[in-house]
Amino acid sequence: MFYAPLVIVHGLFRWLLLLAALAAVGISWAGWLGKKPWDKKARIAGLAYVGLFDLQVLFGLVLYAVSPLIRFAWGDMPAAMQAHDLRFFAVEHAFGMLLALVVAHVGSVRVKKAVDDAAKYRNAALFYTASLVIVLGLIPWFRPLLRLGT
Repeated sequence: MFYAPLVIVHGLFRWLLLLAALAAVGISWAGWLGKKPWDKKARIAGLAYVGLFDLQVLFGLVLYAVSPLIRFAWGDMPAAMQAHDLRFFAVEHAFGMLLALVVAHVGSVRVKKAVDDAAKYRNAALFYTASLVIVLGLIPWFRPLLRLGT
């Protein structure tokens, strides 16, 4: 079964996603507050964040489908709602990360449709920051931060 390797990949990939998020957020805020012209670096940072987030959510959805923890939770959802770990992974983490992805995508679309550089940076800064805040709130910090084995 590929559950264990997928957990490792999903966990390692989160760090790449967080680096991309921090880059996109930092560049966006610096551009907005510094009244800079929209540039290739800002565009690539936003595309990298949203693209890597898409890939991470894909890993997460596959993991959700094959996870014995999730199967157990869905087998007795009332009991799962009483157990922190089960509720967190079956409901909070999954739906929260999907929400964060939607926020990042909305920001990306708003950036593309913005008519001036200030609006591009403002939309990127606000939406990417909101997305990152959701992500940071829903990372399972109570689990090992770096998993290289089962």
